[in-house]
Amino acid sequence: MEPAEFIKKKVNHKYILDARQQQKDLSYFIQGSLQEEITIEYLRVWSNRKYASDKKFLNWVKLVFKTENFLSFYKYLRNPVVSAKLVNDDIKPQLRRVFHADDSVFKYSVKGIEETCHADLNSKQFDEELFNAILFDHNSVVVQDIDIESKRYREIVPISKIVSVDCDRDQINKIAYYSCLELENSSIHGFSYIDKDQYIFFDRDYNIIVQSFHDLGVCPADWISSENMFQENNVVKKSIFSYALPDFEEYVFLKTLQRMTEPNGAIPITVQLNAKETNPSGELRKGLSKEPMSSAILGAQTSNDTNPIAPSESDLQAGTIVKVTAPKSPEGKVDMDVVQNYFQFHYMPVEAMEYLNERIKEIEKMILSSMIGDIAEQNEAAKNEMQVSKGYDSKEDRLRWLSNELSRIKQLSDFKTLALLHGKDKVSVEVFFGTDFFIESVDDLYKSFSLAPNAIERRKILKRISQTRNKHNLQQAKRDTIMYDIIPYVSDKDFSTAMSTEVQIDPVVFQLQTRFDYWISIFEAEYGQMELFYEGLGEMTESIKMITIKNLLKNIIQNEQKSVSNA
Repeated sequence: MEPAEFIKKKVNHKYILDARQQQKDLSYFIQGSLQEEITIEYLRVWSNRKYASDKKFLNWVKLVFKTENFLSFYKYLRNPVVSAKLVNDDIKPQLRRVFHADDSVFKYSVKGIEETCHADLNSKQFDEELFNAILFDHNSVVVQDIDIESKRYREIVPISKIVSVDCDRDQINKIAYYSCLELENSSIHGFSYIDKDQYIFFDRDYNIIVQSFHDLGVCPADWISSENMFQENNVVKKSIFSYALPDFEEYVFLKTLQRMTEPNGAIPITVQLNAKETNPSGELRKGLSKEPMSSAILGAQTSNDTNPIAPSESDLQAGTIVKVTAPKSPEGKVDMDVVQNYFQFHYMPVEAMEYLNERIKEIEKMILSSMIGDIAEQNEAAKNEMQVSKGYDSKEDRLRWLSNELSRIKQLSDFKTLALLHGKDKVSVEVFFGTDFFIESVDDLYKSFSLAPNAIERRKILKRISQTRNKHNLQQAKRDTIMYDIIPYVSDKDFSTAMSTEVQIDPVVFQLQTRFDYWISIFEAEYGQMELFYEGLGEMTESIKMITIKNLLKNIIQNEQKSVSNA
């Protein structure tokens, strides 16, 4: 099939439309939208229509409620919806742990030069774009399209721009999407076509404007997400949020109902006795505004308001005095029931509000648990070891899934970008975001430290405490790890055990253990910061680096002790 025909035929168009709709449905709940200003009159007309709108959630609520109840619901539904806040404030920050794994690997070899990050890739910014796309734009495609002049090498194309695509389960063979070709003094809107051999830009009339060839051997475009949502097609992809959509709907629905009931606690529904009120002396003339300092009161001025805000006529305002003419009984007694029952207040049943609140908490917990693992250990005091371990495992499962997704698409994109720039035979790429994400809390690690059976385990746990505490300060974590390898005994228990044995501790070891900070400061005064000195030892193995540092410290201690003895 010729490229122009491929675009016109719109291959897999039905599934592309399905993917767009899926994306739109999810986006409403996970990203939200700006709050619209809509008049109640417009909304009443919309609610009375017989056909559905493109907002599926509101269509569902409209089916559930009568028109008046739907209008009340809509007035309390605020954007961005509450589920978007839950996703962006609670779920997304937890998933960002994927960037801080202890065992991540990033290795690049370009023309024989090995490095951990290549300048052409702009990795930090692109990694963020990939992370956000996996969460919020999971049906999109990463396209490697080399533009040497502007140094733009790749872009993320949303599903809304894709026109035609031919793909297998894990590979795109051909793709066409809406794009714009920027020229020096103008721009042309049209279609970009990419396959395993070439790039072509067509204008809207399917004329070829630009054509170039590549030797990659595969199409330089890949789906952001690896998993299909359905077996029958390879276009609609699975998102981490796909199966949580019904929970999001219920969560937003109930939170909106809760907003509707909360004002009832402060301003209850009121029944007022239909009694004739007396007009107090000096009441404002009928038809004039009751607002103090209004233009109607200040007779010398004329109101220019085209849409004046009417003052409230309610008797339920602070400072209101209600005068009721109470009837008398035949015996001449005043009927006080009229005064006592002039207002009757009706509140929402407490049981109903408590149920609503508990159900909302339950759904919120379900959503968080399905997205980031079991959160119970964060919120409940007492947990046995098995429960805590299960919670950690479920969290790690979600992060490992995200790590695999990021590793896959980044490796594909990084390799294809560098291969197009430098030649596929001159490039190798290894990308892995890791599996160890420091899930345990520092408190839990200290408990494990106190229960550790030997010095080896205690040293390992101390290193992990440092890595967990300094997961956002990698330089400090590296320094602490080196220090824990240098100090002879990592706990008072180990040092006391050594002191109680018949074998006498070496004087240098004793000095290093008891005056550790002092000897480290002397070392750094002569050789520079410990972690920088360690890195400066180059290609040595870790054990040789550690022996070198310990020997230098030993020399410093011995030399100072000799000086003291000679003095």
